[in-house]
Amino acid sequence: MNTLRRFGLYAWLFVASSLAVLASIVTRFGPPKFGSDATHALARWWGRGMLRITGSICRVEGLDTIEGSGPYVILSNHRSHMDAPVLVASLPFPFGFLVKKELMRIPIFAGAMKSIGCVEVNRDRDGSDHRVLDAVSEQIAQGRNILVFPEGTRSPNDDFLPFKNGGAVLAIKAGVPVLPVAVSGTNRVVPARILRVTPGPLLLRIGKAIPTSGLTMDDRYELMDDARRAIESMYVPDYRGDS
Repeated sequence: MNTLRRFGLYAWLFVASSLAVLASIVTRFGPPKFGSDATHALARWWGRGMLRITGSICRVEGLDTIEGSGPYVILSNHRSHMDAPVLVASLPFPFGFLVKKELMRIPIFAGAMKSIGCVEVNRDRDGSDHRVLDAVSEQIAQGRNILVFPEGTRSPNDDFLPFKNGGAVLAIKAGVPVLPVAVSGTNRVVPARILRVTPGPLLLRIGKAIPTSGLTMDDRYELMDDARRAIESMYVPDYRGDS
């Protein structure tokens, strides 16, 4: 078995086994409280394990720009299944994800994701998303960090997909800053829609928080444009560790 196939096998075995461990913990003790030390430690254990098992080393830039532990609405580009492990392993505070409802239909995934504060969003535009965003914005205002992939799905290459405005809406409703981040290199390690794993360097850049004080819903498009420009300026296409 060649090296790349072996890394791929180990990586997906780790995904399955780690989720099984998390599921057993949740079943035995109940889901840890979001934001607790136990939840944060479990999430970072999983994220760092994914980096190790795929042979990836992530360089993190911009940690010194973060003021406190939030609350923030974190916005990130999306290229790969490796984006989430990089972010969980590297950001210094606990956060949940805004995730597709379909992912919550997988029992093991659902238990693990709920325990770290993930919130499902229905892609059907039936009004339920607005109610969810209202509820989530209240939780953010009370101190919860939430991460949103505004592209909505993984881009298959280095091109950015259109940004949806849900993250900007959340930040304005909650009255908290937007924290733009950019992940580079993950689409080489685990390409979108391909189960191959190729070890390689990764880069996470953290930008300056964008304040939302005084903004209204009329400002959501401009806010998202500002966040997109920040993310695009930090992103390194075809990152190979030489930037």
